[in-house]
Amino acid sequence: MENLDFNYSQEQLKNIANQVLEKAYILGATNAQVEINEGIDTSVDILNYNIENFSTSYDVSLILTVYIGNQRGSVGISKISLDNIDEFINKALDIAKYTQPDLANGLPEIDLLCKSFTENLNLYNPIKLDNKYLIEKASAIEAFALTQDARLSSDGVSIGISKYNFILANTHGLSLGYKTTRFDESISLIGKNTYGMQTDSWYTSNRNFNHLLPDEQLANIAVSRVIRRLKPGKIKSGNYPVIFENSIAKSLIGNFLGAISGNNLYRKLSFLNNSIDTKIFPDWLKITDDPFITNGLASCYFDNEGVNVHKRNLVEDGVVQGYLLSSYSARKLKMLSTGNAGGNHNIIVKHNFSGDTLSLAKEMHNGLIIIETIGHGVNMVNGDYSVGASGLWVENGEIQFFVENITISGNLKSIYKNIRYINNDIYNGSILCGAILVNHINVSV
Repeated sequence: MENLDFNYSQEQLKNIANQVLEKAYILGATNAQVEINEGIDTSVDILNYNIENFSTSYDVSLILTVYIGNQRGSVGISKISLDNIDEFINKALDIAKYTQPDLANGLPEIDLLCKSFTENLNLYNPIKLDNKYLIEKASAIEAFALTQDARLSSDGVSIGISKYNFILANTHGLSLGYKTTRFDESISLIGKNTYGMQTDSWYTSNRNFNHLLPDEQLANIAVSRVIRRLKPGKIKSGNYPVIFENSIAKSLIGNFLGAISGNNLYRKLSFLNNSIDTKIFPDWLKITDDPFITNGLASCYFDNEGVNVHKRNLVEDGVVQGYLLSSYSARKLKMLSTGNAGGNHNIIVKHNFSGDTLSLAKEMHNGLIIIETIGHGVNMVNGDYSVGASGLWVENGEIQFFVENITISGNLKSIYKNIRYINNDIYNGSILCGAILVNHINVSV
């Protein structure tokens, strides 16, 4: 891993991209975009102190999108080479010639494109890591977890290291790129007692290897998550207050983001069509899309089309302020791109409660803490929500036992309006949201 590096500098990638664009224009493209990516990935998987997998891969791709008027064609190759470039470009042009013209097709408007960037978001933090060290680190995480409780066995430890080098260029003058890194560690454990077997896991991710959770803390969290499942119980069907643990709360916010994404909106497949200036959440709630968080896992300098990105509120005072739009979806909606080609950036959800999940459980008094959901279970057209789930039953503010094979259901509009508290127990990710307490939701057993 430590000796494997990128084959191209940013300047070399820009030169290659610009040559492809010039040739595409000569061969008949009205406009064109080139994206070149280099990726180096290392993964280590340990199970019971044995190496199950250790691999390092280098991948490269060149993706060309051409436009002939409002007709679009795209091709990709897994190499960076100007050999036979005419044939490559002509394939994209042939595809464009046979597609239906679409007035929404085309490059982003020139005045929306990023011209340059000077801020440093610390997205690239390369580090030399010896292969032996990675194996020993994964084994140490596993060993520490297994010494905590005799009822535990390992379901595997994984370490992933990725770094990327990319350039995006188009015939409107865009030619920008940068490098990124990402580091991931996870552990999965199995708990067994007279009631049966349960499994759970935990993970840590960061742009900087030195900012990952310490090994013992990662192991301890995974251990506690499994052990709490080993005391099962049963509840009756009913309408209860529910806490969505922070790892699950993100999915509730993710459903909202999907509902305000351009692809769903212009197809009329969203329960939040025409929702700008509509109150969806409680009046204290704010949701911000911020691409400029230092080390942020969803931070960027521009979107997937090269459009400028901005920090902006998607929800303020509970009211929807804007959508997540690419150039194409924006034109379909007769709007402008919001710099969200490729999706949301770092999503920050305002909290109105401070403490851990147990503190929030005391506030709930009686109800259910959801710690796992199964299946997608969302009808994006009408907002109906129904998923399989597992959780922890709470009485008098104290966790009593673990429950599984239940279903929680409702409608997302009702769920959002009935949010009472959002905790500040935020965990790293692209959606920065603590545990969510909802006043009531239907629970079926």
